Amino acid sequence: MEKMTSRQEQKIRTQQKIVEAANTCFIRKGMAYTLITDICEEAEVSVGTFYHYFNNKNDLIISQFKKFDMGFLEVAHRLIDNPDAWDSLIQFAHFFSRDASVSDKTLTLEYLKARVSLTVEQLFPRNRPYFIILCTVIYNGQVRRQLRADQTPQQLADLVMAATRGYNFDWASMDGAYDLHLRMQQDMPILFEGFRYREEYPYQLCDPAAVIPVQNVPKLYEQETAQLREYCESRLLR
Repeated sequence: MEKMTSRQEQKIRTQQKIVEAANTCFIRKGMAYTLITDICEEAEVSVGTFYHYFNNKNDLIISQFKKFDMGFLEVAHRLIDNPDAWDSLIQFAHFFSRDASVSDKTLTLEYLKARVSLTVEQLFPRNRPYFIILCTVIYNGQVRRQLRADQTPQQLADLVMAATRGYNFDWASMDGAYDLHLRMQQDMPILFEGFRYREEYPYQLCDPAAVIPVQNVPKLYEQETAQLREYCESRLLR
């Protein structure tokens, strides 16, 4: 890997300085009430410098979701290679709520609330690493007859995401009034019980080529998504 130039290192430091200043403002004033001028004043940079790195405040917020997604890359092997797909779904849900347990609670709440106001195109859930991992886990569970196959991996993945995101949004709407991680530990096994394979369900495996969704991937995720897709495709059971 080529060594970064001092100019490249300075750009990374400046961008991180802006993000850290934004997070400070989000905690102090709330994301909805934080202006770009507030962030620039906290970071001690010009408004022009902010716009050199980010198109707007939402662009900055979305850029931070990448950190969340990159965390899933670290556990991709563990989730995909687990011989028990149902257990992987439970682990996935626990991991999805992890930030509420290890991060600054106020900041986590602000980012969770921000997701509600962003469009599907901005969040691009089907292009994000965790959705690709989830589809792979589900398909392999279907092949092993551990998970029901009367729906496609993407359809079941949508259900998983509706449940996990729903709990995160509920927790955020209640200002973190309960222990989200504990709630997920208690409730996810109950909710995911319906994902188990049953002989009475139709067994209709989809084409392996259709397991992982193919959509335009934003540049922010281009390289990582391509690498993950290649790995997941190599791990699909035949």
